[in-house]
Amino acid sequence: MQPGSAAGLQLFVQTYSAFLGPIFAILVVDYYVIRRRTLDIDKLYDVNGPYQGVNLAAFIATAIGIVAALSFSAISWYASLIPAGVSYYLLMKYWAPCQRFSQ
Repeated sequence: MQPGSAAGLQLFVQTYSAFLGPIFAILVVDYYVIRRRTLDIDKLYDVNGPYQGVNLAAFIATAIGIVAALSFSAISWYASLIPAGVSYYLLMKYWAPCQRFSQ
């Protein structure tokens, strides 16, 4: 293995982790904290249900987590968990446009 390819692989893994960390944090906070392990499967497929549309809190929290991860690239996955999870929780609890998603 060439040193250049090892460095490229390392960069790929760190960049990939910068996106996976926030997504994982948002999924965990949504399922375990906000919904308390209760999910109505029928509402997921209801066209007019509470999950219709785009949850902007998830996008914003993902972006916050990515910025945190890229700031600490050596530990990108871990560095993104807390900022993404906390920001998602706060946005879902206190931001009016996302209140309908937490039902």
